[in-house]
Amino acid sequence: MPATELSRVLGAEEAMFTELARRTCGGTLVISFIKVLTPLSVEKLISGFASAHKIYPLLQARVESGNKLRWRCDVPFESIPIEIRKLKEPLDFEAEFNRRGKTGLDVEKCTYTLSFYINSHDEVEWISLVSSHAALDGRSVMTLFCILDIFFKDVGTFRLGGQPLYEAVESYFSSSKYFAHEKPSSQKDELFNWPVEEPAFVSEREGHAIYRQFPIAEISQLVKIGKSHKVRPSALFCAIAIQASKILPNHKDWIKILLPMDVRELCGTEIGLSAVGAFSSATTLEIMPNIDIEDTWQLARHLQIELDKQAEEGEPFKFMFPKKYKLEDIIEWAQDYEEKKSVFSEGMCISNVGSMKALGTAMKYFEIITAIPFQTHGAHPISLLTYSTVRNSVFIFSYCDPLTKRDSVLNFAEKFINTIKRLLEPEN
Repeated sequence: MPATELSRVLGAEEAMFTELARRTCGGTLVISFIKVLTPLSVEKLISGFASAHKIYPLLQARVESGNKLRWRCDVPFESIPIEIRKLKEPLDFEAEFNRRGKTGLDVEKCTYTLSFYINSHDEVEWISLVSSHAALDGRSVMTLFCILDIFFKDVGTFRLGGQPLYEAVESYFSSSKYFAHEKPSSQKDELFNWPVEEPAFVSEREGHAIYRQFPIAEISQLVKIGKSHKVRPSALFCAIAIQASKILPNHKDWIKILLPMDVRELCGTEIGLSAVGAFSSATTLEIMPNIDIEDTWQLARHLQIELDKQAEEGEPFKFMFPKKYKLEDIIEWAQDYEEKKSVFSEGMCISNVGSMKALGTAMKYFEIITAIPFQTHGAHPISLLTYSTVRNSVFIFSYCDPLTKRDSVLNFAEKFINTIKRLLEPEN
């Protein structure tokens, strides 16, 4: 089937991400910054992106509105907005993150936009890509740049056939056990709802992110130590974040972690690692005041046991919406995030994307610095994204000002990184 004929209805989570981005000034848009390691011209990069654009239907997509939201994969690469910005000084990552998020994305025209930052020699030093979370998640951004890296290593012989338009990820799960069916308990939710530092309507909010880098050899050592405690990285990073959260001025002893998980493995062979789309769902981890959070490894082990229990029961997550949804319900839910509220609706979001080595390539041309959603929806006090490239381990702390203040996030990030350093000390 030609790409221009590819079309399908958005899944419930795709619709949710789309409406949140529309109604919260870009909230949930994935903003990625990529360092160009080997000099490339704008023309060469455009050629590479044009080739990748032909491979993945969701790069060619736009959202068609109606009774249902529908993907139409008929957008030519020539219609993708591209800007070229001259660097007169080093890239101000946080300022540019905020600017790109505020610029937004018209999902009815395309699913991504590009900015190229060039130096005095007209070579591209940085790329920023803003994408719809409904079309590309952080893992898909990694996949995309792995393909581009392969393209530039061997332009003359680069061959890769077009990918299919995958169904919405929840379509691959037939059992009802994977879908939320219980109504939330408002009384219980109130215990886990942290107050915002300063309430603000959506038009008054700004999305920001703080970047921290850590030597990959030291993180590898930490993972090795974790194995001796029967703890995997996701549980460990959640434990460290829980401890670091005590420094926040709005901290509560009732703590909820939202943990997005890649569910492609649960789909068998239907969705491969080279796929581009949004293939995640979230589980939650809840910490009550009676749980000791002082010992990092003990807390991480507790969280790992909770995750293992979920997996043993065959319920590692619950999709937030059923397969069959009403668009008006999602619109109403998304509109609720525009309002000026005194509490966050969800807990901290901790997403461990994993390692780029799993994609089987040693990147020559690119180093992915960030790929994290713009946090203007006000769902979380702080969102933390963790991953490893070929060269570094990366921690990105994103937040929504003024709901969470910059100094609070800086203190959180410092305590988080210092805890990792402490765990690496010989006595631990």
